Amino acid sequence: MEVILATILTVAVFAFAIVKLTKFKWNTKSIARIGIVSALTIVLYSIKLVPFPQGGGCSLLSVLPIMILAVLYGMEEAFICGIIVGITKIIIAPPYFPMQIPLDYLGAMIALGLTPIFGTKNPIRLLGGALFATSISTFFSILSGIIFFGQFAPEGMSTWAYATIYNIAGYGVEVGLSIVILLIISPRLKRFEVRT
Repeated sequence: MEVILATILTVAVFAFAIVKLTKFKWNTKSIARIGIVSALTIVLYSIKLVPFPQGGGCSLLSVLPIMILAVLYGMEEAFICGIIVGITKIIIAPPYFPMQIPLDYLGAMIALGLTPIFGTKNPIRLLGGALFATSISTFFSILSGIIFFGQFAPEGMSTWAYATIYNIAGYGVEVGLSIVILLIISPRLKRFEVRT
């Protein structure tokens, strides 16, 4: 069942991203923004506030730059950034299992680009989009934990409970803090918004 869920979620997110990216037009500014945000995300990801034994943990708000990019310049740039970050993470922190790549590495990062899906003008809509995007991103990690790391669950604990607690305690805290900061700074972000 977990594999089926993972497949459906992966196909849905990847298909949505591909459809959006078919309309994307590259320019020098977008390439520069994507490069800067990708680099910043990787730097923040490398700063582990609370490292976990089987990988993951709580990094220094590494998801926030992609969320800000999505809010300011649209989902397309954020999707591309998520792909670049996912591929870079494969190199700097290789997966234990190759099949983690579409879940932990690509899916979780691409999903962050969904932050502005309900709009950005209203704080409630922005909060809804941020919760939606980060919930999908976290769920990718939870499914990966169930499928690939279930053997680490303590005796008597279900793999669902173990993977959920493990990921919420690390990645979930990081995305929660990132959402709070995004909402605090969102009124000030508009002055930087230049759509080209």
